[in-house]
Amino acid sequence: MAKTSNKQYAHALYEISIGLKGSDLDSSLRAFVELLVRNHKLKQAHNIIDEFISYTKKQEGVVELEITSARQLDEKTIEIIKKAFGEKVEAIQNVDEDLIGGVRVKMGDKILDGSLKSQLRALHELLSR
Repeated sequence: MAKTSNKQYAHALYEISIGLKGSDLDSSLRAFVELLVRNHKLKQAHNIIDEFISYTKKQEGVVELEITSARQLDEKTIEIIKKAFGEKVEAIQNVDEDLIGGVRVKMGDKILDGSLKSQLRALHELLSR
């Protein structure tokens, strides 16, 4: 029998808890934790919860962005970037002074690199031919 992955546990938790509240939710969560104990997966609970949060956001249409810039961006600029990616957007901002200028936006496995560093690298490669 194949092992159940953390992602599969997270999806199952989402399915059994969607729309539940109060004692119904408590009962479902208790049963889920008991399942984790029986399957010796309780030590993986933190990873399962991370997968659950990620899956829930995906199901609700929330886009997660990682915005990296050479300097701290003001809220107005961050809001403009977020708006370009949709209505339900959560953004984490990082600072990487090596970028020199511009921004790099990571969304899942896609990267939009508008940094000065990458533009200079592309220009260097073009001129080196």
